[in-house]
Amino acid sequence: MSSAPTAYKKRNGTLSVSADRTSLFWTPSEPPSSPPSLTIAIKDIINLQQTPAGNPKVALKVVVQPAGAAGPENHVFSFTSAAARSEQEAITDILRNAIAAIKAAEPTKPATTPATAQDASAPSAAMAMAQAVSSTAKTHESWYDDAHLIIDIELQRSLLEANPALRQRFNESLRDRPETITITQFSTQFWSTRLHLLRAHAIEKAQNQGDYNVLPEIKFTRVAAEKEGEADSLTLRLAGPQIKLIFKQYPIVRQAYNENVPPTDSNTFWSRFFMSRLLKKLKGEKITDADPPDPMFDKYLSYQEKGPSNIGHVPHFIDLEGNEQNHSQRQGNRPDETMRPEKVPILRILNNLSEKMMAQVAPTDGEAHAPIGMSEDTFNELRLRDLQTEAGDNRVVLNIKDQQRLLGGKQQNGLSAEAQLYTKQSPEKVLELLHTEMASADSNSLSKVVGIQSDSEDSDDESRPSKKARIGSKAALRQSSREMMASISRRRLAASADVSSRRGLSESTFDALSLTHNTTVEFLHYFWTLFLSGDGSRSNEVAKLVETLDRSVDRIKMVAEQAEKEKLQEAENLQKQISTLNPRSTKRRRIEIELERLGGGKQAVEEMVQPTIRALAEATAQYRKAFEEQSAQAVG
Repeated sequence: MSSAPTAYKKRNGTLSVSADRTSLFWTPSEPPSSPPSLTIAIKDIINLQQTPAGNPKVALKVVVQPAGAAGPENHVFSFTSAAARSEQEAITDILRNAIAAIKAAEPTKPATTPATAQDASAPSAAMAMAQAVSSTAKTHESWYDDAHLIIDIELQRSLLEANPALRQRFNESLRDRPETITITQFSTQFWSTRLHLLRAHAIEKAQNQGDYNVLPEIKFTRVAAEKEGEADSLTLRLAGPQIKLIFKQYPIVRQAYNENVPPTDSNTFWSRFFMSRLLKKLKGEKITDADPPDPMFDKYLSYQEKGPSNIGHVPHFIDLEGNEQNHSQRQGNRPDETMRPEKVPILRILNNLSEKMMAQVAPTDGEAHAPIGMSEDTFNELRLRDLQTEAGDNRVVLNIKDQQRLLGGKQQNGLSAEAQLYTKQSPEKVLELLHTEMASADSNSLSKVVGIQSDSEDSDDESRPSKKARIGSKAALRQSSREMMASISRRRLAASADVSSRRGLSESTFDALSLTHNTTVEFLHYFWTLFLSGDGSRSNEVAKLVETLDRSVDRIKMVAEQAEKEKLQEAENLQKQISTLNPRSTKRRRIEIELERLGGGKQAVEEMVQPTIRALAEATAQYRKAFEEQSAQAVG
């Protein structure tokens, strides 16, 4: 609601908010159709005050201080209708949201020095240009601001229509809300915790589908005849965006349309086009003698599409087709089929179409402020280094006087003293000494002390073929039974560990419990938001919310009782089946096991919502504690 009947300075009129949420108007009732006598810019409002909820007189005080004014101005509006309180709350909420949106959209102003203040009357041209360039980006980004998302009703309605689970949660919470909470207040609180969903939905709606090959998507649809004996008819459904894509991707079709419509009807033109030879040529299909000729479109078969006008002269050293034509010794095998465009026209068609579509796509998703042009890495890769002149050697020459000392004491023959020592030793003696040392070290190995023997016997056992169990033997049956029971056990553990498991509850009971839990969580969020805000004027709303939380506990207990009834009914049905079966039958034993493992009931519900019950108890305890403290201070 953006307007309400009010009294201002003992005169009756209407208080209304503009559609763009920038102005507040008060229009007198007498004379009729009179213009607004009071106009307040919402950006100039510095404070809003309302009468308490228990006061029978409903009024709204608007404190305004325009830019450059000496002091604030007060305007008091008294609401006069039967639903004055709800109208006042609706107007107040609209003004608060509009003020928040305006403040969020305002850029942060830096502190100015006195020298800057003196030159403020003459802004530079560079600053004016920067502001003009950034205004478009700020306007676009403001659509995703929190303040704008929380007041965008159309976006919220679109998200609720796209998300059935969220719509059900919103409707249930709205139905069970306390009467003291208005729809606007509830909606603001509900969407304040789901701004990320609104932002994602807004971005999703802002995205558009790119170009695609439209001709293969358009096909005739066969419609059955209404009467027997009549032939079926073919219908063609062509949308406006598809026609635009056809004209965009195939200029020859646009030319044919402009030259033949009128006098030819548009429907006749399209029906004849989709049965013509021109369509087969544009799709890259081969034209045969069986295709019916059409004088309207056959004259465009020899049309050659011109390339872009910005293509200049191509040098011959990179012009492959020019090299092919200028080569005078063309011999050898004929080119491959894919290298003969006349034989496979669809290759050229697809290449041309892909080139058109890719020409309209951004080349990269790089930074917006990155330098325009080729990057340095790409330039270095494409640079012809073999044609460059060699740069001069700029290395520093290092002169060392005492090289013999720095090179490890090498002698005249190029070998060091240590290397010369190794050359005097015999390789056979060195290996014999090494084997002796390793044998003595093996006598003190840890494996012999512990008692581990060589694994030669194990390797012999592994080399022997394993004995396979005979199919149908007792050993094979025991092995298969163990594997089957292990698989069943793993499946049972996996099912019980699943968080989304219903724990024996029926689908209807589980859905009711989920809905009750979601509604309770919404009220808990709203309670803590109001309780921790410290706003004394909304104490009545907090009290009503506590009553709603108590009713949430009752709703959970109701679901638990329903689950217990279903469990007892299921157990009774199983008992009846057991009584009718033979005591020694396998089916009876299976049903008895199912009865022993029967889940669900009140216990399952309490286990699933135990954290929520504790949260409700904590919320009510905190409220009653604060209420008792406030009451004690008031009495004292």
